[in-house]
Amino acid sequence: MTFIELGSGSPDLSYRQRASHVIALAFAVFALVIGYNLRNTGLFSTTRYENVEAGIRAEYPRNWLFDNQGDYVFRVRNMTRVGFKTTIQVELRPVGAAGSTRSILDAISLERFQSLAAYQVINVDASTPLADDIESVTMAYTYADTDRDPFLQSIPTVVRGVDILAVRGGQVVIITFLADATTFESDYAFFERFLSGLEFR
Repeated sequence: MTFIELGSGSPDLSYRQRASHVIALAFAVFALVIGYNLRNTGLFSTTRYENVEAGIRAEYPRNWLFDNQGDYVFRVRNMTRVGFKTTIQVELRPVGAAGSTRSILDAISLERFQSLAAYQVINVDASTPLADDIESVTMAYTYADTDRDPFLQSIPTVVRGVDILAVRGGQVVIITFLADATTFESDYAFFERFLSGLEFR
């Protein structure tokens, strides 16, 4: 009887084969890094906006819808979001000599109690200074956004919002960020980049 032994080992790789494996792996890592950088460049690319009359210069996300036809300086929205559109808005309001950021916050909250469903203030804190070391106050809140079409029945969306208020001269600057509560944390990076590029003239 003859036994045939089958070897399970594989022959050692040559130097050239090992080098080609290392080069292929390095190329794959390099391609992933380049792809990640290109994605971030496209995702966080911005467009410059300047309003000389309002004295504001800003960089907003390039692919967001720009609007300056309301009672605000400008507003941009991410129209690619399904459901509630992530929003950044800048508004100016006159403030009297005796006015304070707290009284302005109370007035804004009173307006929203009357117009927004389930509006609730989470907290009010001192904020880090904005451009030119302008002191500011931050108010965080939530409300329920419902579809305004009476023929469509949908579950209300919980919206998280942040207002940053800063008194500048005889005006208060109100910088607002709104997002669906489920995407608020991931979308907040856009707001942080917006604040870092915001300038007052």
